[in-house]
Amino acid sequence: MNTSNPQLPAVLPGYDCWQLLESEEIARIAWSGPDGVAVVPVNYTVADGALWFRTQPYTALARQCAGGRVAAEVDHLDRETHAAWSVVVTGVAERVPAHEVPDTVGEMPVWAPGPRSLFIRLAPTDVTGRRIRGRGEQGDH
Repeated sequence: MNTSNPQLPAVLPGYDCWQLLESEEIARIAWSGPDGVAVVPVNYTVADGALWFRTQPYTALARQCAGGRVAAEVDHLDRETHAAWSVVVTGVAERVPAHEVPDTVGEMPVWAPGPRSLFIRLAPTDVTGRRIRGRGEQGDH
């Protein structure tokens, strides 16, 4: 952790990254599609050591990501104090049949209208995070 200057980004350990991921519900999923890099926001949840989200089978996200490498970025910022953190999860996106989905994933709320019948698990190969301390914040966590 960076303790010399609280305004410089501090690298977060994996445990802290997972705790922060559990505190939010919107991620941006990025992948390399046929037309270049694509990024879409999704609701997500964390379960069984993975990041999970739902979509429809006909979406570009479902068609282009299943079985491929993707990245998910989750951020939080406080505009008043200028504190912020960002966590990036990279790994392989896997389609999971509904009957194999943990109960907490099946109950995940989705903001976008319409059903989201396809469950995708982002099996992580790497989890990284950074934090910027805001004005008046002390300590390393």
